[in-house]
Amino acid sequence: MKRTLCNHCHFPEQTCVCTYLGKPLNNHCKILVLQHPSEVKVAKNTVRLLSLQLSNLEVITGETETDFAQVREQLQSVQCALLYPSESAMSLSAPSEEVNQPAIETLVVLDGTWKKVHKMLMLNPWLMSLPHVSFSDLPKNQYHIRKAEQAFSLSTLEATAHFLHLYEAISPEPLYRALAGMIEQQTRLMPADVKQRYLRDE
Repeated sequence: MKRTLCNHCHFPEQTCVCTYLGKPLNNHCKILVLQHPSEVKVAKNTVRLLSLQLSNLEVITGETETDFAQVREQLQSVQCALLYPSESAMSLSAPSEEVNQPAIETLVVLDGTWKKVHKMLMLNPWLMSLPHVSFSDLPKNQYHIRKAEQAFSLSTLEATAHFLHLYEAISPEPLYRALAGMIEQQTRLMPADVKQRYLRDE
């Protein structure tokens, strides 16, 4: 039987996150999420939370160069960067108004498992030609209900929240609160032993 969805957050009514949402954050830098198709129906995917909490966000689903042809053309006319920890990435280190702060109008964020993200990069070599930004220090991973493939992995929401904190001095707390609420809703109906396995790292 198809589950009834909340009209606002579009999560199943049983796991509605509306209680945990605040007013949308007014981010000046556009967040452009390139989402792998396998993530679209994942209940624990955090991009849906971002879409509810950020005023300037666009999500494009795809994998191949053809899928992203239009967005690639659009990016040619703006100052953009890819959030990716490459060797050439410029590290953001602290909320600041530094002179050396890179000018970014659009931040491209890849949404998928590390394996899927790697495939997207292989199929879209133009992404590697964009300027890259990364972080000097990572916040603690709070996304305990989905296995991290790397010790330094952050969910798409956490990575975006940290970027906006460093780049625009936007508090990450509303986004972290939404994430914590989703985790609470997703785990509250689990058997105690299963829930403990998910939350063991808290």
